[in-house]
Amino acid sequence: MSAIVVILALAAGLAAAMGAGALSGLRIGKDALGAELATYMGALYGGLAGGAAVVVTTTLVLLLI
Repeated sequence: MSAIVVILALAAGLAAAMGAGALSGLRIGKDALGAELATYMGALYGGLAGGAAVVVTTTLVLLLI
């Protein structure tokens, strides 16, 4: 697997994790925190948790191929 594919996989995975976290934070915490803060917090935690998952998964795929 080429380096460009790995970098694109990491970037796309991180962007997807942050987007999903932002949408989930907006849906869950909109009333309690306000829309903007809930979205920022969701993106932060989505990026942290999802980023770690993307790195681990990409590493495993690289080792198995």
